[in-house]
Amino acid sequence: MSALIGLLAAVIMVPFVVGCETTLAMMFGPVQRETINFETLDPGARTNRYLVCPAGYCAAATPDRISPVFEETAAALQGRWMAMIERQPRITPGPGNAAARQYDFIQRSRFLAFPDTVTIRFITLGAARSTMAIYSRSHYGSSDFGVNRDRIEAWLAELSPPSP
Repeated sequence: MSALIGLLAAVIMVPFVVGCETTLAMMFGPVQRETINFETLDPGARTNRYLVCPAGYCAAATPDRISPVFEETAAALQGRWMAMIERQPRITPGPGNAAARQYDFIQRSRFLAFPDTVTIRFITLGAARSTMAIYSRSHYGSSDFGVNRDRIEAWLAELSPPSP
């Protein structure tokens, strides 16, 4: 019995000793970081993701929502996005491509620190019009209980101008 208690205590202590990210990698494998190409993205039958694209932009995928259009430059939209992201909990910047205006962010769940990656690309539509493509996905499991959708919808609502 004492051996069982010792084993249980050791298992419980693993996240505290090696860290949550290492523990998750030991249990589920390392997070697969991938560069997203929105034009060829095919998320397949995954249900633990949420995709927002301008009409016709994500040619290989059906978006869950069509991107809103903003009456501002892509640079201005990007600035507002970055300011909003800084206010979000448990989020860190990932790789980015400034020339393509595409960036990754990793947000971890509150209790178990499961990582979700959000990729965003800011798209110029005209002199003072822009939009974005967003792909939010979980790395572990097959369901996210709507977390990716809820996250992106809340962020889009925060970025949208107030209704008159």
